[in-house]
Amino acid sequence: MGHRQILVGQRPAAMRGLDDMFDALYEEGHAPGEEDLGERLIEQARERHNYIPKPAEDDFARALRREYRKYVEQRACGCKPEAVDYGTWRGHPREHIPWFPTIAEDQCDGCGACLEFCSFGVFEATEDGKVAVVEPFKCQVGCSSCVNVCPPRAITFPPRRVLETFRPGGR
Repeated sequence: MGHRQILVGQRPAAMRGLDDMFDALYEEGHAPGEEDLGERLIEQARERHNYIPKPAEDDFARALRREYRKYVEQRACGCKPEAVDYGTWRGHPREHIPWFPTIAEDQCDGCGACLEFCSFGVFEATEDGKVAVVEPFKCQVGCSSCVNVCPPRAITFPPRRVLETFRPGGR
């Protein structure tokens, strides 16, 4: 039962057994748009020993629905989804590096400048006409250039000092 990092709200979370869970749901014929899918995903994630705090259930349900939708799209084109290898940065697995953008939903006007600028697939347009971070670990560590192309200034990054602990000689 493998682990995978997903973005829940504005934070990454390690999840166990998602691929097995998604395989089973897909084989049972569950569609990403089903009304009770969020609840089912939460329940099944907990059965696989994932900790999901009650106050964060809505954020986890949205994230799991998003990941399941991507899984179903891959299966629909005949591909068997495989875990993404995000590589390493200075010897550390990329998923362990907390460097990725966050978007203030209330500030994002959906202009898409970040979508056009970033060639790494970090961003995606949402159904409500805005933009979301969907592949945080595809963001290049240390790069924050998308901040400069965002007219409403909706994109932020953590302070660069978070990277110091991952450098040789870091604390």
